[in-house]
Amino acid sequence: MIVVHAVLRSRPERRTETVAALIAMQHTVRSADEGCMYYAFVADLQDDCLFTCVEEWTDMKALQSHLASPHMRALDQLLSETAEGPAEIRIFEAVNTEVPEVPA
Repeated sequence: MIVVHAVLRSRPERRTETVAALIAMQHTVRSADEGCMYYAFVADLQDDCLFTCVEEWTDMKALQSHLASPHMRALDQLLSETAEGPAEIRIFEAVNTEVPEVPA
């Protein structure tokens, strides 16, 4: 499984536009991108212009397809105007494990 954390900061005056685009992207990816296991934008609790996209993909091929999609290119174009610089992107290979029981 591939896990992605993409952190971006919206320009304060463009926050509403950025949020609308992130909501639309989240919906599109969840319904259209094969190999997507999880995809959600979350807002920082102390900085309302800071967002993190948490993604889970079946494999690198699925992620690469997503990154080449027209909706990803459209979001990148919009964020070039509404974000404060490029997103910080971290990609991990992960293994799903059981949550250990906590002793009573």
